[in-house]
Amino acid sequence: MKKKILILILLIFMISGCSVEVNVDISDNKIKESNDITIYQNAIYTKDILRTSFRNYIPIYASDLIVDTVPDQPFSDVLYYNKNTTDLGNGYRFNYSYDFDIDKYGSARTIKEGFRDYSYSYRNDIISLLTDNEGLIYFDEYPLLEEVTINIKTDYLVEENNADKVNGNTYTWVFNKESKKSIKIVVDTSKSGARVLGIVDTSTVITLGVVILIILIILVLLLIRNRKNNKI
Repeated sequence: MKKKILILILLIFMISGCSVEVNVDISDNKIKESNDITIYQNAIYTKDILRTSFRNYIPIYASDLIVDTVPDQPFSDVLYYNKNTTDLGNGYRFNYSYDFDIDKYGSARTIKEGFRDYSYSYRNDIISLLTDNEGLIYFDEYPLLEEVTINIKTDYLVEENNADKVNGNTYTWVFNKESKKSIKIVVDTSKSGARVLGIVDTSTVITLGVVILIILIILVLLLIRNRKNNKI
């Protein structure tokens, strides 16, 4: 049996351009990771070639080597991503997903093999993730990789982040070949809400709205009273 270390999902990037969307959902004391890889056929690489180029069994932890076997087979003492394949007609979408325990996510293969350096911790209900600012390793190793979008979704309180954009409770980073940036996010899993532009959560927004409304009402009443006094 021949063994060698292979890069997680992106081996196929050596032969064809792809895009990847990584969706991370932090909820229910889990980090639920789902990786969508979209790839289309061309004159050289047919659908049959593409379909058989992606492994069925990818270990979730980088400490577990990917074993090159024919046929592709799992081992009882190793945990693997769940693989699903969607036929797009002119290509495929391959999905690899797994629900991690929060305290073990720092060893996930996608993080360890995606960045040159990073720190991950989970202490006192606080999740902290910070990567280096050199972008993703995969762009250096696979020139045909076009774009990687990383979405982190959570209903817990996000205390810090440097996302490219925020849509509700989803924090998004988009990487391409030229991207030289980091991912930074700090999440308090003991609290709910989102901190955006200094607003802590929904209850705070409502409270501020009520206070502003009361102030406006008082100002209007004072103006009306002042006008009446001027008429006397």
